[in-house]
Amino acid sequence: MDKNQLLEIIERAAEKKDRELYLSREQIKELPAKIWQLKDLKILSLAENQLTPLPPELGQLKNLEILDLERNQLKKLPLEIGQLKNLEVLNLSDNQLTDLPSELGQLKNLTGLYLEGNPLESPPPEVVKQGTKAVLAYLREQLKEAKKQWVSKLLFVGEGGVGKTSLLRSLRGEKFIADLETTHGISVEKLELAHPTETDVKIELNTWDFGGQQIYHATHQFFLTNRALFVLVWDTRHGWEAGKLYNWLDRIQAKAPDSPVMIVAAHIDERDADLPLDDLRKKYPQITGHYKVSNKTGERIEDFREKLSEVAADLPLMGEQWPASWLDAANEIRGKKEHYIPPKELFALMDKHEVKKDGARVLAQWLHELGDILYFREDEELNDLVILNPQWVTEAISKVLESKEVIERDGVFTRQLSDELWPDIDENIRGHFLRLMERFDLSYRTLENREISLVVERLPLDPPDYEKKWDEIKEKEGCKEISMKFELSSVPAGIPTWFIARSHRFTTHTHWRLGALFTDSKEERHLGLVEAYPHDRYLRLTVRGPVPQNFFVLLRNGLELTLARFPGLKIKRTMPCPGHDDKKCTHEFDFAQLEKAVEKVKPALEIQCPETFENVSVPGMLFGLHWKTNDEVIKRIDTLQTVVIEGDEKIVTTIHTELGELSALMQRGFTSLFNALQKLEESHCPNVFAVLPKDEKGWLEIILGQKIVLQLYCQQPGNWHPTIKGGRYEIKQPAQWLRTMGPYIVKLANVIKYAAPVAGAAAGLYGETIARVRGAKFAEKLTHQIKLMEELANKIKDEKYLREIKLAEKLGAEGIVEHAEGAALRALRKWLDEVDPHQHWGGLKKILTPEGHYLWLCDYHAAEYKK
Repeated sequence: MDKNQLLEIIERAAEKKDRELYLSREQIKELPAKIWQLKDLKILSLAENQLTPLPPELGQLKNLEILDLERNQLKKLPLEIGQLKNLEVLNLSDNQLTDLPSELGQLKNLTGLYLEGNPLESPPPEVVKQGTKAVLAYLREQLKEAKKQWVSKLLFVGEGGVGKTSLLRSLRGEKFIADLETTHGISVEKLELAHPTETDVKIELNTWDFGGQQIYHATHQFFLTNRALFVLVWDTRHGWEAGKLYNWLDRIQAKAPDSPVMIVAAHIDERDADLPLDDLRKKYPQITGHYKVSNKTGERIEDFREKLSEVAADLPLMGEQWPASWLDAANEIRGKKEHYIPPKELFALMDKHEVKKDGARVLAQWLHELGDILYFREDEELNDLVILNPQWVTEAISKVLESKEVIERDGVFTRQLSDELWPDIDENIRGHFLRLMERFDLSYRTLENREISLVVERLPLDPPDYEKKWDEIKEKEGCKEISMKFELSSVPAGIPTWFIARSHRFTTHTHWRLGALFTDSKEERHLGLVEAYPHDRYLRLTVRGPVPQNFFVLLRNGLELTLARFPGLKIKRTMPCPGHDDKKCTHEFDFAQLEKAVEKVKPALEIQCPETFENVSVPGMLFGLHWKTNDEVIKRIDTLQTVVIEGDEKIVTTIHTELGELSALMQRGFTSLFNALQKLEESHCPNVFAVLPKDEKGWLEIILGQKIVLQLYCQQPGNWHPTIKGGRYEIKQPAQWLRTMGPYIVKLANVIKYAAPVAGAAAGLYGETIARVRGAKFAEKLTHQIKLMEELANKIKDEKYLREIKLAEKLGAEGIVEHAEGAALRALRKWLDEVDPHQHWGGLKKILTPEGHYLWLCDYHAAEYKK
């Protein structure tokens, strides 16, 4: 579209007083100043164009509510964008923005700010990930006054005894000590350097000196963060091979792929430092160079200090803009001498520096993300304490990992032993440390005796005898198997032990350092096996049983969450060919290729096996494992329900497991869609519910002609049910509410209908927990509510309440389709706060499961995750 055409459209829209204007995918490079004429406009879509600047006149569109600028080439926003007082949604995804104007913080009605795909430095990523409210709080405070901070993290890593601590002492100008004691755990201190280009500016580096012993490598992973600088030290006396540089670089690349690495050869006074630097740089491009020093004589230390200052000055955190009040509060927190304080004291300190309440939570999370403090606000077992000295925690954990008794007992750590290892620590704080170790997946309390923990890094290396049980289940009638291989660029420390700790509630008491056997139930209906092969650089996860999809997805989610701790880890996932004519096949299909096949506009339903040249069903392999097979799963559930209605008792019993497993699979899949939104302050709230006539007798032909209520549900997969006390609210303005929530209700209704099987009243298949705890009347009520919800969804489809869906179709941008669900959840949260300002929400508690799912659960089901 050329300029004249665009001007003509704008003038025509202004003349007609249009409220909506859709100009996506028109190859527009510049927006004319005459855009100010569109003063009646409420929706403006300019997605997928080539815009680089935006005219300041855009700020005159005072009535604008939705502005979509996704997938352009914007590098800056005009300050006048802060004048769009009625703006509710601003989509800036996939542009080239490095900073946002502080004036955006003035937009009090803005609830949806989308920033994915931008190389943002300000606000920093630790704030952006907290959501729209956090970003606006940051910008509002920055608008008052901003200060630059010249602080970052410097991490010294390498094998034990190579000279890391001595190098750090040399950089500080301290005297060389020949027999310096080996570092245990992590030593945290400070190093101050002159800025190479900024006059009168000092760079402050928080130095983390890591013990190089093998057992500490797993604990290192929690502190090897992106946006930091690494110094990898090796000893010339023993050679670079003994320094295991490739292993360390693999570890750094997996955990912090964007961080620069300076390789330092120590002890050059005793031997030359030869290194294949070109080969290393080809594989690890973040290497800045190879530097040679002698800690003993001080040779080239000054040269390295200057180079260190240059590299550190270019770190993302250097010169970062902070709201002045936030930085003052942060500096006082960092300067406190106590090891820990209660949260009340933390927030009182922030209040003293005039950090507002909405900003205090953001700042606390920011400091946690930076590693300045440890504060898990959403964890009920850890949010009673703020750790101000993370080094203190690592030293305490190091004692456990080093303990001779723990080693000899293959990882068993008793409360009596904790008293011996931590004699100077208060008993309540010891309990906090144990919970921290569990949070870090370093240990877990046994289900049989809560006074005993298992330290997974000290499990035996050799596996126990598990093959008999593993082979027996395969011989059972109707047993099926799902398996996935994870080929890794490296196997970092903590893999698979962290996953073993994370999944301990499924334990069969069969575990070793490189694997474990899990089960989903006391009856051991399904078994899962994870095995790691570090030298071959791969893991394999396999589940066996009559309906393995649900347990496989659950275990895989936990494993993927563990692997996600390593953002630079390269992973190839494969699945074995299902075989041909009952014959096994050795081929492994690339899982990414299978996903591409089924996600095509016209899905590829079959793929050829290169071993036999026979075709294999792609949906068959991915059944229950990919969202594109959801329709097939739903058809299967419907078929099973029909069989329950028409079949005899024997048939009903046979299919009970399959029906329950597939229903739980669908319900978990629904709630996991909203995981990212449940992390954000503005949208976290219970999001499974039924919308019902107040009397629950039935819907009138005109649904707005009767009183309507919302009933919240517990979200335990396979056991969705109404809250027992409370959680029921009248919807005072149903027309407006349904207009916003209509599309979401339709999606929810498609899944909630499987909360109770159709024939449950006859067969008792409401989920064992509900039937046992609440009885048949409760089950009948549940069935009736679900039927009413289905009827409402069908009525909504025929009504005028799907504005968001129509809007998404007009905008033609995938992002807006995704953001519509975010808008619905934000609207739901806002409404729930209005009708229930104390957030009782029927007693539902927000639980983060070990697999990374946010679920709102009743006390009964929440207790299952607290065992």
